[in-house]
Amino acid sequence: MNNQSPENMKLDEAIALLKTNGYRVIRPFEPRTTYSDSPPPEKLLKAAVLDTETTGLDPVEDKIIELGIVVFEYCPETGQAYRVLETFNELEDPGMPISPESTKIHNITDEMVAGKRIDDAAVQALMSDVSIVIAHNASFDRGFVEARLPMFARKAWACSFAQVAWKNEGMGGASLEFLAYRYGFHFGGHRASVDCHALLEVLQCDLPESGGKVMKALLANARGNEIKVWALNSPFDSKDKLKAHSYRWEPERKTWTVLLPQANLPQEVDWLREHVYQGRPFKLELEKIDAFHRFTSRRGTTETVSY
Repeated sequence: MNNQSPENMKLDEAIALLKTNGYRVIRPFEPRTTYSDSPPPEKLLKAAVLDTETTGLDPVEDKIIELGIVVFEYCPETGQAYRVLETFNELEDPGMPISPESTKIHNITDEMVAGKRIDDAAVQALMSDVSIVIAHNASFDRGFVEARLPMFARKAWACSFAQVAWKNEGMGGASLEFLAYRYGFHFGGHRASVDCHALLEVLQCDLPESGGKVMKALLANARGNEIKVWALNSPFDSKDKLKAHSYRWEPERKTWTVLLPQANLPQEVDWLREHVYQGRPFKLELEKIDAFHRFTSRRGTTETVSY
């Protein structure tokens, strides 16, 4: 082992020395303005990484107090990002007190947001030609931004928390802070645009088991359509079979339902015919779920089909 003190070595040499002795070195995160020096392909699209800070967890009762957006250009085939085009971060007065519990999370106080409002026109211009919105918890963020800025309902969405198989990649968690740690950096989290830049950094990392960029895997899953199957008038004595087959009981509609990839629908119909409806004619309600309807309470295109 080299006995030279790290204080007297160049930083890179000190880091290399620590790594050779089994240490994990976590670097402070610095947002980037570009992610590749290679000539970009002819076809590039724009994506937006989005994050919100809010007064609480309920998009009906609570309000956005900070909106962060980072727009970047990317190759839709590889997921490679190129230039970071714009960073947007604005505070908004929610018209209600911010609870001490919320402030502990994001460090935003009533005084910081007093009299402030997100610039709707600026957000509209920023998002005009964005092809997809990416959030690390889209089920949370989408409801809040659509309530405040309805134009987001017309955008395709992807969720880097739910639509990347982090467990299969050997990750022990999927929080943004944990993923950053595993990818070798740390950042001051829970301010909107900082979280956006940190998420973009994770998206440009490679998956440890399957290889390829996180962004590429996310895009593939976001593009896929799903079908929500409602097993209408299923016999009562089939409930255990349905439950074992991953169906969930919807008490409001009193119907068993399951979400599955669209390509799996023919096999599912065959299974239902044999195991649930016992060869008798039956009807299914089918709801198409795509990136424009995912992570929202709005229903997708629905039809009832007789079999």
